This record gives sequence, C-alpha cells and structure tokens, in this order.
Amino acid sequence: MSESSPDPEALFVESMRDDGVGLFINFVKQKDRFGHIIALVDGDECVPLFVSIEGDDEEPWPESPPFQEIHMEERKEGTVALLVGMAGDSHWSAAVEPMDEPGGIHFSVACRMKDYPMRICSRYGCALEETIDPTLQRDGPWVWKINEVEVCVDVIAQEQFPTPEVPASASGFEVNASLDGEPFPKTIQWRYKIWVR
Repeated sequence: MSESSPDPEALFVESMRDDGVGLFINFVKQKDRFGHIIALVDGDECVPLFVSIEGDDEEPWPESPPFQEIHMEERKEGTVALLVGMAGDSHWSAAVEPMDEPGGIHFSVACRMKDYPMRICSRYGCALEETIDPTLQRDGPWVWKINEVEVCVDVIAQEQFPTPEVPASASGFEVNASLDGEPFPKTIQWRYKIWVR
C-alpha cells in the first residue's frame, strides 16, 4: 500500500545492521519539493551526514532532482520511497530503498529529457559539525570515517548508461550523470549507494 500524503514523521527509509549501526534517510519538504538528509545511526546516536542541495522552481536544471511527490511503500525488505517531479521540460523519478546487505541504502534516479541538460546530478552538502576529508579507495568508494564507522559512497555501473563521475570533498559529494549517444528526447538513469562498514 502506498500513499501520496503520508504523515511527515513517516517520511524515511532506513537500513540497520544487527549491531545498531546503519543509515537513516529523512525526506523533508522544502518549498515545492522534497529534499533529504542522510544520517548515520550508531546505537542511540543519530549523526546527520549529508543533505541534498535543492534548487528552486525557477531552475530548469536544478542541482538535485526536483521531487514534488513522494510515496512510501512497505515491501519485504523494508520501506521504499518512490519520488517523482519535474522542472522545465524534464521529468524525474527515483526509488530509494534498503540494500540487501543491512546498513546500506540504494538510490536509483532517472530523468526524461527533451534537450541537452545544463547539469544533471544528485548533489549533497556535508552536514557534519567537524571537517572530515574523505578518502578514495582504489577501484572503490569514497570513505568518510566517523568515530569508528566508515561511511561509503559509490556509483552502481549500468551497461546501458555511462558510469557517473563522483567528485567528493570535505564539503560533500555529487553524482554527475553522463549522457549516452541516443537522440533526444530520451531517458537517462544513474544509480548510487551509501553504506556503512
């Protein structure tokens, strides 16, 4: 069962390990769209890590996908957030869901576009009180070490779409989607995951 206007307190997706460490994604209404906050849960402590950087209704190509509607759906693996929205002549959709491995969240984002984008990405600012520089593991994820927990961010490659670039720093990260060679109008998709270890 899904609903389009759920209780604001219930707008979240989480994935927890047996030891009480995991991730909590809270969706928050910001003017005409839903942004989200990614937090690390470590026992009784909940530490905000990243916040999506949103645009406004004047931008045809905002800094993060513009999601005006959210549906929360209960599935076997946990709560899944399904989002849709539009800006300019383009339409966006996303699914945010727990990974099979506890402690991780998977993001799958798509955009239907009629013309070449000025930018198309998912952009996050760092919400940590102290500055932490991430490290890039060889052929692997970006890693932020918070207390004794490693928070990892990486893209998920897909055969039919170019692999996005993921620049990251102490101020945050972004997932920059790449276009394929198909003619417009077309749909592109990018996937990424965040997990703890």
